[in-house]
Amino acid sequence: MITPKQEKFANLYVEYSDKTKAYRESYDCSKMADKTVNETACRLATDDKVSARISELRIIEQTSHGIDRAFIVNGYLEIISDADYTFKLGKDNTLSKEDTKAFYRIMNQTKNTDKIRAFENLAKMLGYNAPEEVNHKHIITTHTTSWNI
Repeated sequence: MITPKQEKFANLYVEYSDKTKAYRESYDCSKMADKTVNETACRLATDDKVSARISELRIIEQTSHGIDRAFIVNGYLEIISDADYTFKLGKDNTLSKEDTKAFYRIMNQTKNTDKIRAFENLAKMLGYNAPEEVNHKHIITTHTTSWNI
């Protein structure tokens, strides 16, 4: 069980995605330095009970909007597909009047940066951009002296 203030913090954190802002609206921070507020908000968000409540609230919010992993992946794939179609149309000099209109409509909606961002977010979601593990082997040689310092 969490306190009413912790509950308010959890709800606001899910709403804002900003721990510090959620903390400021949940607790009296008038005598706290910005750094202290930030640190305290981070600690509170990682508290086992509060963190579990934040996870519960996120699931509730996602399901209430019909958003799940597949929905997000399909949305990103649609952005990528639209960008590919736009670039394909842009290379075609024999477009019909209808295809030309479609090209300019899609071109205004889809940018290359949208495609790149979609790929980056998909890679992040699917865990493809996890840091590589690199093992280094170092040999350290120590020498003793007779300086007796």
